[in-house]
Amino acid sequence: MESIEVWPNWPLAYAILAAMSVVGSVLSVSVPLVGVVLALLAVLLTFLDAGVLLPTLRRLLGRRASQNVISWGDREKPGILLLVAHYDAGRSGLAVGQKADERRAAFGHLIRRPIGPLEPLFWAEVAVFIFCVLRLPGLGGVLLTVLQFIPTVLLILSVALLLDIALSSTKAGENDNASGAALALALADRFGGGALEHFDVHVLFAGGQQAVAGGSRAFLKRHKGELGRERTVVLNLDAVGSGTVRYTTREGPLVAVKSHPQVVQLCDAIAEDDEDEGTFGARRLVNRVPSDGYAARSAGLPATTISCRGRVDYVPARVDREALERAEGFCVELIQRLDAEIGADIAAPVEESVLTEAEDS
Repeated sequence: MESIEVWPNWPLAYAILAAMSVVGSVLSVSVPLVGVVLALLAVLLTFLDAGVLLPTLRRLLGRRASQNVISWGDREKPGILLLVAHYDAGRSGLAVGQKADERRAAFGHLIRRPIGPLEPLFWAEVAVFIFCVLRLPGLGGVLLTVLQFIPTVLLILSVALLLDIALSSTKAGENDNASGAALALALADRFGGGALEHFDVHVLFAGGQQAVAGGSRAFLKRHKGELGRERTVVLNLDAVGSGTVRYTTREGPLVAVKSHPQVVQLCDAIAEDDEDEGTFGARRLVNRVPSDGYAARSAGLPATTISCRGRVDYVPARVDREALERAEGFCVELIQRLDAEIGADIAAPVEESVLTEAEDS
C-alpha cells in the first residue's frame, strides 16, 4: 500500500465556485469589473480542478489520507500492462442518483452528444462570464438581462444540488466499482506470472478516485519514471457489472482527450469480429467523468477505459454476472491482441514503438 493525500470535498468546492459566479452575475449589473473578475475566477478554478485534475479550492476544504493498493508483477518484459480499478464508492444525491444518470444519458443520446455531470455547471459559469464581459463597455437592456438570468438560475440550482451531494451518504458501490476490482483480480490471475510474452502485468487499486481521480493521479506522479510512454498500456476497469461492453474513444469531464489510437483500433477490431455473434455487444464510448483512464491519458500514457453501460450508456447500480463475464471475455481478447500485435513492436530495438504518438495528437 502507498499512502496518498486527497481532497474529497469537491461538491462543496464546486458549490462555492457556482455561488461565486452567481455573485459576479449580480454585481456585473452595477459594478461590471468586479463581476467579471469573480466570474472569471469561477471559470478558471472549475476548469483547473475538473478539467486539469489540479485541486484548487478543494485544498482549502480539508484533506484526507487514503491508500493506493498496488500489486507489482515481474519486471522482466519490455512492455508494461497496468490494470487499474478504483475501490472507493461515490456519493449519493439527487444530481448523481440513478434517475438523474438515466435522464442525462437519454438526453445525451437524443442530441448525439454525451453530457457529463459537471458540464452544465461549467458552461453556465462560462455563459455568465461572457454576459459579464458584455456589460463592461456599458451594454444593458432587457434582452441581455433575461439572457444572463438563465445561466444564473441554473447556477443557483447547481448550488442546491451540490450541497445535497455534500450532505448525502456514500453509495453502496456494487457496480461502481466493486465489479471493476473483481475483474482486475480475475485478469491478474489469468495473465500474471509471465503468461504474456511481451508484457509484465501490474495491478493498481486506486483510492480517492471519487476525489477527482486523486489516487491514480498520485500514483502516476510518483511512478512516472517507471512507466514509459512507449511501453506502458493502462487498462482502466470501471463499472463493468451491468449492461454491455463499452470502450472509450475519448475521456474527460470538460474537454475530452482521445484514448490511445492503437488501443482503440484493437477494440474496434474485436467489436467488428464479434458483430455476428454479439457475444460482447461492444461499442465505442465517450466517457465524460474524471476517470482513472482520463488521468492516465492526461499524463500522456496509452490508456482506455472498459465499462459496461445500459441501453443509452448510463451506469446501472445493480450487478449482473453475465455482464461481468462479457467484460472479462472482451478484456481477455484485448490483452491477447495487445501482446500479439503491439508487444512484439515494443520488444524491437527501436527508438519509437507503435505506442508512440505524434506531438499534435
